[in-house]
Amino acid sequence: MNYNPLKMKNVVILLIIFSTFNLFSQDFELRKTPPINSKIIYLDGTSEEGMLWMANSAFNPRLKTDKNWKSRKLDYKTIDKIITNPEAENERIFQYLNHNYSKYKIFVELIYEDVLSIYIGSNDSDDLFYSDINRQSMGELMAQMRFEGVNYSQKLKLSDTIELPYGKKLIRPYRYTYYYGLNSGMATGVTPTYHYYLLKDSTLLKVEKTKRFLKKSKEYFQDCPAIITDLEQNIISLKKLDVFIEYYKDICGLENTIKN
Repeated sequence: MNYNPLKMKNVVILLIIFSTFNLFSQDFELRKTPPINSKIIYLDGTSEEGMLWMANSAFNPRLKTDKNWKSRKLDYKTIDKIITNPEAENERIFQYLNHNYSKYKIFVELIYEDVLSIYIGSNDSDDLFYSDINRQSMGELMAQMRFEGVNYSQKLKLSDTIELPYGKKLIRPYRYTYYYGLNSGMATGVTPTYHYYLLKDSTLLKVEKTKRFLKKSKEYFQDCPAIITDLEQNIISLKKLDVFIEYYKDICGLENTIKN
């Protein structure tokens, strides 16, 4: 058997790379969950401030109120509001609320507060909480690097921005995976799915096509039959929530409430 030093060296290098990748593969796939300065307001009226992060889900919040203390897990069922970066320009408000599609609470962000408040939710609650932070995993970074090495003509985006009602914006992160085709590599990107909600009588009403919206939410507007009629007759729609809310206040004779 012929001994080829160069070939053996390449094999050793590959084994080292493979072993190292296996050893740290779990870390590579983990998304960053950095602590964020936050104020927690509880349902009983008490509050506290500290560094908050979502360990592996928005329903598993952990808080550290002193740098010398260990973090502790919070019961999301006791939380009224989470205010990140309180009183700063990038302050955001999150809540766990009931909605008209399930008995279970969902994690949402308050976008606009009025007689009907606008919220947004995501199929990935962590991504909603960390939407303004790059949480690209090492695996996704490697997929992006491989893709760019194969096809320089197509550039990948780390994120996109969607316009929210009343001029607000939300960063929508891309998540990439990589696979090999017959002749070259390919990368695919996906983004979280977001849904709008209106808060009425302490319940979130999912914003969707008018017919389906009325089927699921008609009972919540019994105090203002005129808005039901106008929705049924397509005089007003839910396509522009800011317009709908102002129309709703006018047709139902309601006054403004606190706005954020």
